[in-house]
Amino acid sequence: MRKIYGLMMVAILTFSAFAQEQERPESNTDLRGGKAMFTIEQTDDEEKVELSRTSAGDYFLIFTEDDEVHKNKLGREKAESLNEQFSSLFLKLQYEMPADPKGCDAEWRLVLLGEEQKICPKNEQKHQEILPVFKSMKQGARQ
Repeated sequence: MRKIYGLMMVAILTFSAFAQEQERPESNTDLRGGKAMFTIEQTDDEEKVELSRTSAGDYFLIFTEDDEVHKNKLGREKAESLNEQFSSLFLKLQYEMPADPKGCDAEWRLVLLGEEQKICPKNEQKHQEILPVFKSMKQGARQ
């Protein structure tokens, strides 16, 4: 009888542990939203290009201009290629080019996986590196 009582107690404790686990409130986070892999934003013109990856593994190149949004779904290979291109640009601007002058307002804002860089309009060399990449990606998002 004690064995049965012991087994019943174990079963009740196990069941109550699972019941407590299931009583946790559900997350209200919308998992369909994308996580930005990178962002290039031209602050003066309020234009932004972003490569986003959804929780389902889909990639989108998104161009935002004023109130207009252009969104283009990309294949994995193309998205990885753009991500590599942007990563190279980001690192080049940060480590291989002269620093921006102090006290200068940013014309460009670049974000790579949460790390942010702001580029001054007085830094013509960096501006010349960013502009063709931005235009190319903007065009890609409009397709």
